[in-house]
Amino acid sequence: MPSNVFALLNLWEWLPWLSGLFALLWFLHLSVRNASLADVGFCLAFGMMVLACGVFSIGDLSRRVLISGMGILYAARLGQHLFSNRVWKKPEDPRYQKIRAVLGGWGSIGMFCYFQLQVPASLLFAGLLCWVMNHPTGGISWWDGLGMMIFLIAIIGEALADRQLESFRQNPLNKGKTLQAGLWRYSRHPNYFFESLHWWAYVPLAIGLPWAWASIFWPILMTVSLLWITGIPWAERQALASRGDSYREYQRTTSVFFPWFPRTSAIQSET
Repeated sequence: MPSNVFALLNLWEWLPWLSGLFALLWFLHLSVRNASLADVGFCLAFGMMVLACGVFSIGDLSRRVLISGMGILYAARLGQHLFSNRVWKKPEDPRYQKIRAVLGGWGSIGMFCYFQLQVPASLLFAGLLCWVMNHPTGGISWWDGLGMMIFLIAIIGEALADRQLESFRQNPLNKGKTLQAGLWRYSRHPNYFFESLHWWAYVPLAIGLPWAWASIFWPILMTVSLLWITGIPWAERQALASRGDSYREYQRTTSVFFPWFPRTSAIQSET
Protein backbone atom coordinates (compact mmCIF):
# COMPACT_ATOMS: atom_id res chain seq x y z
CA MET A 1 0.00 0.00 0.00
CA PRO A 2 1.43 3.43 -0.91
CA SER A 3 2.66 5.15 2.25
CA ASN A 4 1.18 8.46 1.11
CA VAL A 5 -2.30 7.10 1.81
CA PHE A 6 -1.44 6.92 5.50
CA ALA A 7 0.20 10.34 5.36
CA LEU A 8 -2.70 11.88 3.44
CA LEU A 9 -5.29 10.68 5.90
CA ASN A 10 -3.10 11.29 8.95
CA LEU A 11 -3.66 7.73 10.08
CA TRP A 12 -0.48 7.77 12.13
CA GLU A 13 -1.95 10.58 14.23
CA TRP A 14 -4.51 8.05 15.42
CA LEU A 15 -1.85 5.92 17.11
CA PRO A 16 -1.99 7.56 20.58
CA TRP A 17 -5.80 7.63 20.49
CA LEU A 18 -6.04 3.98 19.50
CA SER A 19 -3.44 3.04 22.07
CA GLY A 20 -5.47 4.89 24.70
CA LEU A 21 -8.66 3.13 23.59
CA PHE A 22 -7.12 -0.30 24.01
CA ALA A 23 -5.50 0.68 27.30
CA LEU A 24 -8.97 1.65 28.54
CA LEU A 25 -10.43 -1.64 27.31
CA TRP A 26 -7.59 -3.54 29.00
CA PHE A 27 -8.33 -1.74 32.26
CA LEU A 28 -12.04 -2.60 31.89
CA HIS A 29 -11.20 -6.23 31.16
CA LEU A 30 -9.52 -6.47 34.58
CA SER A 31 -12.99 -6.07 36.11
CA VAL A 32 -14.95 -8.34 33.79
CA ARG A 33 -12.07 -10.80 33.37
CA ASN A 34 -12.77 -11.24 29.68
CA ALA A 35 -10.05 -10.57 27.10
CA SER A 36 -12.56 -10.86 24.23
CA LEU A 37 -12.97 -7.11 24.78
CA ALA A 38 -9.82 -6.78 22.68
CA ASP A 39 -11.61 -8.38 19.72
CA VAL A 40 -14.58 -6.05 20.15
CA GLY A 41 -12.11 -3.17 20.36
CA PHE A 42 -10.57 -4.20 17.04
CA CYS A 43 -13.99 -3.92 15.38
CA LEU A 44 -14.55 -0.51 16.99
CA ALA A 45 -11.12 0.83 15.98
CA PHE A 46 -11.41 -0.61 12.47
CA GLY A 47 -14.84 0.96 11.97
CA MET A 48 -13.63 4.34 13.24
CA MET A 49 -10.67 4.34 10.85
CA VAL A 50 -12.79 3.33 7.87
CA LEU A 51 -15.32 6.05 8.68
CA ALA A 52 -12.54 8.63 8.91
CA CYS A 53 -11.18 7.54 5.55
CA GLY A 54 -14.63 7.71 4.00
CA VAL A 55 -15.08 11.28 5.22
CA PHE A 56 -11.63 12.75 4.67
CA SER A 57 -10.09 10.86 1.72
CA ILE A 58 -9.93 12.39 -1.75
CA GLY A 59 -11.31 9.46 -3.73
CA ASP A 60 -14.51 9.46 -5.74
CA LEU A 61 -17.48 10.05 -3.43
CA SER A 62 -19.50 7.08 -4.70
CA ARG A 63 -16.58 4.72 -4.07
CA ARG A 64 -15.95 6.21 -0.64
CA VAL A 65 -19.58 5.71 0.33
CA LEU A 66 -19.60 2.14 -1.02
CA ILE A 67 -16.36 0.97 0.57
CA SER A 68 -16.75 2.76 3.89
CA GLY A 69 -20.29 1.38 4.10
CA MET A 70 -18.95 -2.13 3.53
CA GLY A 71 -16.30 -1.72 6.22
CA ILE A 72 -18.64 -0.20 8.80
CA LEU A 73 -21.30 -2.86 8.20
CA TYR A 74 -18.66 -5.58 8.63
CA ALA A 75 -17.29 -4.04 11.84
CA ALA A 76 -20.74 -3.36 13.34
CA ARG A 77 -22.04 -6.88 12.72
CA LEU A 78 -18.93 -8.66 13.97
CA GLY A 79 -18.50 -6.34 16.93
CA GLN A 80 -22.11 -6.79 18.03
CA HIS A 81 -21.83 -10.56 17.66
CA LEU A 82 -18.62 -10.73 19.68
CA PHE A 83 -19.94 -8.47 22.42
CA SER A 84 -23.27 -10.31 22.75
CA ASN A 85 -21.89 -13.84 22.54
CA ARG A 86 -18.35 -13.56 23.92
CA VAL A 87 -18.38 -10.69 26.43
CA TRP A 88 -21.77 -9.69 27.90
CA LYS A 89 -22.41 -11.98 30.85
CA LYS A 90 -20.26 -14.67 29.23
CA PRO A 91 -17.27 -16.61 30.57
CA GLU A 92 -13.92 -15.82 29.00
CA ASP A 93 -13.01 -17.69 25.82
CA PRO A 94 -10.92 -20.80 26.68
CA ARG A 95 -8.19 -19.53 24.35
CA TYR A 96 -7.56 -16.58 26.63
CA GLN A 97 -7.84 -18.73 29.73
CA LYS A 98 -5.09 -20.91 28.27
CA ILE A 99 -2.90 -17.88 27.58
CA ARG A 100 -3.37 -16.68 31.16
CA ALA A 101 -2.38 -20.09 32.49
CA VAL A 102 0.78 -20.10 30.37
CA LEU A 103 1.74 -16.53 31.37
CA GLY A 104 1.12 -17.13 35.05
CA GLY A 105 2.05 -14.05 37.08
CA TRP A 106 2.72 -12.13 33.89
CA GLY A 107 -0.88 -12.55 32.76
CA SER A 108 -1.97 -8.93 33.17
CA ILE A 109 1.12 -7.56 31.42
CA GLY A 110 0.81 -10.12 28.64
CA MET A 111 -2.83 -9.23 28.10
CA PHE A 112 -1.94 -5.54 28.02
CA CYS A 113 0.50 -6.29 25.18
CA TYR A 114 -2.18 -8.32 23.41
CA PHE A 115 -4.64 -5.43 23.64
CA GLN A 116 -2.01 -3.04 22.27
CA LEU A 117 -1.31 -5.38 19.34
CA GLN A 118 -4.81 -4.55 18.13
CA VAL A 119 -3.57 -1.03 17.30
CA PRO A 120 -1.29 -2.00 14.37
CA ALA A 121 -3.77 -4.71 13.38
CA SER A 122 -6.64 -2.24 13.07
CA LEU A 123 -4.42 0.22 11.19
CA LEU A 124 -3.23 -2.49 8.81
CA PHE A 125 -6.65 -3.84 7.89
CA ALA A 126 -8.40 -0.47 7.81
CA GLY A 127 -5.55 0.73 5.62
CA LEU A 128 -6.64 -1.66 2.88
CA LEU A 129 -10.04 0.01 2.62
CA CYS A 130 -8.50 3.48 2.84
CA TRP A 131 -6.19 2.62 -0.04
CA VAL A 132 -8.98 1.23 -2.21
CA MET A 133 -11.09 4.35 -1.57
CA ASN A 134 -8.40 6.48 -3.21
CA HIS A 135 -8.89 4.91 -6.62
CA PRO A 136 -7.68 7.19 -9.47
CA THR A 137 -10.87 6.72 -11.51
CA GLY A 138 -14.36 7.86 -10.60
CA GLY A 139 -17.61 5.96 -10.54
CA ILE A 140 -18.45 2.33 -9.89
CA SER A 141 -17.14 -0.32 -12.31
CA TRP A 142 -18.29 -3.88 -12.83
CA TRP A 143 -15.18 -4.96 -10.91
CA ASP A 144 -16.59 -3.02 -7.98
CA GLY A 145 -19.89 -4.84 -8.45
CA LEU A 146 -18.05 -8.17 -8.26
CA GLY A 147 -16.36 -7.09 -5.03
CA MET A 148 -19.70 -6.02 -3.59
CA MET A 149 -21.24 -9.38 -4.53
CA ILE A 150 -18.43 -11.26 -2.78
CA PHE A 151 -18.83 -9.00 0.24
CA LEU A 152 -22.57 -9.66 0.52
CA ILE A 153 -22.11 -13.43 0.22
CA ALA A 154 -19.38 -13.30 2.87
CA ILE A 155 -21.16 -11.15 5.44
CA ILE A 156 -24.49 -12.97 5.05
CA GLY A 157 -22.75 -16.35 5.22
CA GLU A 158 -20.74 -15.45 8.32
CA ALA A 159 -23.79 -13.99 10.07
CA LEU A 160 -25.82 -17.11 9.27
CA ALA A 161 -23.05 -19.44 10.47
CA ASP A 162 -22.70 -17.49 13.72
CA ARG A 163 -26.44 -17.48 14.27
CA GLN A 164 -26.76 -21.22 13.65
CA LEU A 165 -23.96 -21.97 16.12
CA GLU A 166 -25.30 -19.71 18.86
CA SER A 167 -28.82 -21.13 18.50
CA PHE A 168 -27.39 -24.63 18.80
CA ARG A 169 -25.39 -23.73 21.91
CA GLN A 170 -28.37 -22.09 23.61
CA ASN A 171 -30.23 -25.40 23.67
CA PRO A 172 -29.13 -27.26 26.84
CA LEU A 173 -29.96 -30.58 25.17
CA ASN A 174 -27.04 -29.99 22.77
CA LYS A 175 -24.39 -29.83 25.51
CA GLY A 176 -21.47 -32.04 24.51
CA LYS A 177 -22.86 -32.50 20.99
CA THR A 178 -21.52 -31.27 17.64
CA LEU A 179 -23.51 -29.04 15.30
CA GLN A 180 -23.78 -30.79 11.93
CA ALA A 181 -26.68 -28.95 10.32
CA GLY A 182 -27.03 -25.87 8.13
CA LEU A 183 -23.72 -24.45 6.96
CA TRP A 184 -21.94 -26.56 9.58
CA ARG A 185 -22.87 -29.68 7.62
CA TYR A 186 -20.53 -28.61 4.81
CA SER A 187 -17.65 -27.06 6.76
CA ARG A 188 -16.35 -27.43 10.31
CA HIS A 189 -15.63 -23.70 10.35
CA PRO A 190 -17.97 -21.89 7.94
CA ASN A 191 -17.69 -18.69 10.00
CA TYR A 192 -13.93 -18.62 9.39
CA PHE A 193 -14.41 -19.42 5.71
CA PHE A 194 -16.74 -16.47 5.20
CA GLU A 195 -14.51 -14.22 7.32
CA SER A 196 -11.65 -15.02 4.93
CA LEU A 197 -13.91 -14.54 1.89
CA HIS A 198 -14.83 -11.07 3.15
CA TRP A 199 -11.26 -9.84 2.71
CA TRP A 200 -11.08 -11.22 -0.82
CA ALA A 201 -13.96 -8.87 -1.71
CA TYR A 202 -11.57 -5.91 -1.76
CA VAL A 203 -9.26 -7.43 -4.39
CA PRO A 204 -11.61 -6.65 -7.34
CA LEU A 205 -12.18 -3.19 -5.84
CA ALA A 206 -8.43 -2.52 -6.06
CA ILE A 207 -8.20 -3.27 -9.78
CA GLY A 208 -6.98 -0.15 -11.58
CA LEU A 209 -4.85 1.05 -8.68
CA PRO A 210 -1.05 1.13 -8.94
CA TRP A 211 0.25 -2.06 -7.34
CA ALA A 212 -3.28 -3.47 -7.30
CA TRP A 213 -1.88 -7.01 -7.12
CA ALA A 214 -0.64 -6.22 -3.60
CA SER A 215 -4.27 -6.24 -2.39
CA ILE A 216 -4.08 -10.05 -2.16
CA PHE A 217 -1.73 -9.66 0.82
CA TRP A 218 -4.60 -8.92 3.23
CA PRO A 219 -6.85 -11.90 2.40
CA ILE A 220 -3.85 -14.23 2.29
CA LEU A 221 -2.72 -12.97 5.69
CA MET A 222 -6.19 -13.45 7.15
CA THR A 223 -6.64 -16.90 5.57
CA VAL A 224 -3.25 -18.13 6.81
CA SER A 225 -4.00 -16.79 10.29
CA LEU A 226 -7.39 -18.49 10.45
CA LEU A 227 -6.18 -21.78 9.02
CA TRP A 228 -2.94 -22.25 10.91
CA ILE A 229 -2.45 -19.67 13.68
CA THR A 230 -5.30 -17.97 15.55
CA GLY A 231 -8.49 -19.62 14.33
CA ILE A 232 -8.92 -23.27 13.44
CA PRO A 233 -6.08 -24.83 15.50
CA TRP A 234 -7.45 -23.33 18.74
CA ALA A 235 -11.06 -24.18 17.89
CA GLU A 236 -10.23 -27.77 16.94
CA ARG A 237 -8.27 -28.44 20.13
CA GLN A 238 -11.07 -27.01 22.24
CA ALA A 239 -13.72 -29.07 20.39
CA LEU A 240 -11.74 -32.30 20.77
CA ALA A 241 -11.27 -31.65 24.49
CA SER A 242 -14.97 -30.99 25.09
CA ARG A 243 -16.64 -33.34 22.61
CA GLY A 244 -14.13 -36.14 22.05
CA ASP A 245 -15.22 -38.94 19.72
CA SER A 246 -18.23 -36.97 18.48
CA TYR A 247 -15.94 -34.31 17.10
CA ARG A 248 -13.42 -36.84 15.76
CA GLU A 249 -16.20 -38.36 13.67
CA TYR A 250 -17.14 -34.88 12.52
CA GLN A 251 -13.51 -34.33 11.46
CA ARG A 252 -13.57 -37.53 9.41
CA THR A 253 -16.69 -36.57 7.48
CA THR A 254 -16.63 -32.79 7.14
CA SER A 255 -14.34 -30.37 5.30
CA VAL A 256 -12.24 -28.31 7.68
CA PHE A 257 -12.59 -24.94 5.90
CA PHE A 258 -13.95 -24.83 2.34
CA PRO A 259 -17.64 -25.86 2.26
CA TRP A 260 -18.12 -29.22 0.55
CA PHE A 261 -20.45 -32.18 0.67
CA PRO A 262 -19.78 -34.39 3.73
CA ARG A 263 -18.14 -37.76 3.33
CA THR A 264 -19.81 -40.99 4.45
CA SER A 265 -19.10 -41.56 8.13
CA ALA A 266 -16.89 -44.42 9.24
CA ILE A 267 -19.81 -45.94 11.18
CA GLN A 268 -22.12 -45.92 8.17
CA SER A 269 -19.47 -47.45 5.88
CA GLU A 270 -19.04 -50.43 8.24
CA THR A 271 -22.75 -51.29 8.35
